[in-house]
Amino acid sequence: MTTLFEQAGGEFAVRLMMHDFVGRAFRDTMIGYLFRNADIDRVREMEYQFAAAHLGGEVSYRGRPLTEAHRSHRILDGQFARRLQLLRDVLTEHRCPPHVIDHWIRHTESLRSKVVALDVSCGVE
Repeated sequence: MTTLFEQAGGEFAVRLMMHDFVGRAFRDTMIGYLFRNADIDRVREMEYQFAAAHLGGEVSYRGRPLTEAHRSHRILDGQFARRLQLLRDVLTEHRCPPHVIDHWIRHTESLRSKVVALDVSCGVE
């Protein structure tokens, strides 16, 4: 049985999709500013490792835990949704199989609470 990683096209295809996705995120008018101090090549590598690992590739994610990596950023729900849409667009444009896209998007959505900042400044007293 093949893994989702293999069904997505293996290393070459997943690297290419993550290369395009990260480039698009860096240039995006809604979320691009969040990456102003980031190294695009490092982000591309971390996104590749993370994707390959959750798709069943023989790759280990060597980045920081998601909560720690995103703690200093005030990522809002709409920005998370924008990233998700960019990812869906890239996967679709690269003709990633629909069942792989569905898994990938569900997996990413399951991580929302680890990435999106809670706004405690709007609490009611």
